[in-house]
Amino acid sequence: MEMRWMDSMRTGLRLWGVAVLFAVTVLGWGANEAGAMEIKLRAQLVWGTNDEPPKDGKYPELSGKLKEKLARVFKWKDYYQIKDQRFSVKPGETRRVRMSDKCELELKVVDDFTLEVQLFGEGTLVKTLRQPLQALRQGEVAVLAGDSKEKSGDAWFVVLSAPRN
Repeated sequence: MEMRWMDSMRTGLRLWGVAVLFAVTVLGWGANEAGAMEIKLRAQLVWGTNDEPPKDGKYPELSGKLKEKLARVFKWKDYYQIKDQRFSVKPGETRRVRMSDKCELELKVVDDFTLEVQLFGEGTLVKTLRQPLQALRQGEVAVLAGDSKEKSGDAWFVVLSAPRN
């Protein structure tokens, strides 16, 4: 009688162990997939200057919260949007985004928490930045900046954000 009870208990423990292993495996995969979703991004190429605005009106003046954020940190009084691109990056994918003839970005979700951004100027790697995905999703922006080679006193910015729409 006691042997049957022990056999029954062993069988029950084995089944329980298999059930736990199955649950952990399925839950683990589910959590991994949920955390590694693609991220939708917006990249804006911005020109900063203290000079007169372009007369042809080719580039719209930056306004609103982004202009306020840039003006709090940088010295220029006017900011113009040169290009605005929206795209997504999936985990494990490397996405190349052309911002201008001289400026390209290479973006990669390196893990569940981090976006790596490489900035290329005229085909040469200029800067690598690692940005927390959570910060972008919460409305923070990542800004890569440099002096203009064409006009002394001006600057360019690449602003990355995660649109909430």
